Amino acid sequence: MVLAGCGGRSPTEPPGGGSTLDQVLETAHFILRYGPPASPLMTAYGEALEASWPRITADLAQPGLPRIEGLFHPDAASFTAATGYHASGSVEGPNRFHVVALPYDARVPVHEFAHNVTLHLAPSVANDPVWLWEATAVYEAGQFVAPSSLPALVAGDFPALAELDRGAGGVSIYDVGFTIGEYIVARWGFDGLRRLLVARGDTLAALGVPFDQFERGWRDFVTARYL
Repeated sequence: MVLAGCGGRSPTEPPGGGSTLDQVLETAHFILRYGPPASPLMTAYGEALEASWPRITADLAQPGLPRIEGLFHPDAASFTAATGYHASGSVEGPNRFHVVALPYDARVPVHEFAHNVTLHLAPSVANDPVWLWEATAVYEAGQFVAPSSLPALVAGDFPALAELDRGAGGVSIYDVGFTIGEYIVARWGFDGLRRLLVARGDTLAALGVPFDQFERGWRDFVTARYL
């Protein structure tokens, strides 16, 4: 089973426990489980997920998905108790995700849903490589961070993609993942993104471009468009 956390560290304890999620909201494509603290937010979460479903499933060419189950934990502590992750969200295989429900941020479950869809397309790409796995979800969830707000990028000091895999340096994949996804789609379309996911980030095999040339192309794209 694939377990992958987002926006935080790897598991520090085995999954188990957490708060009671004894309420259910069923939509056309999702089964959402939650407790009383998240109740006022769930209609909005369900609407955001349903709005994202046709776009993300089309982008990643996965129209025939089963219903996806989402578990909405009321706070970070209960999320960690249930999943073992210190993060804002995680996936548990291709058909289930967990998120911290409060405070409200619809991009978080949409991000995790994008991971679920990715796993249906390319099961072996989960967190390997991290830069591509997370860039896809960040892009699909619209989690844009303006490059002009990142001093390192303004100074021309872009992270290597291998650094983003390791979580090294002052710029994270969550800071630049949107522009990586945007670059891939702008240059090669969603077909190119899908090929790259299936190839687990092998740019030469999927796109006909050596990895160092791909990295330079991303830096040039961001500089020209945003800096």
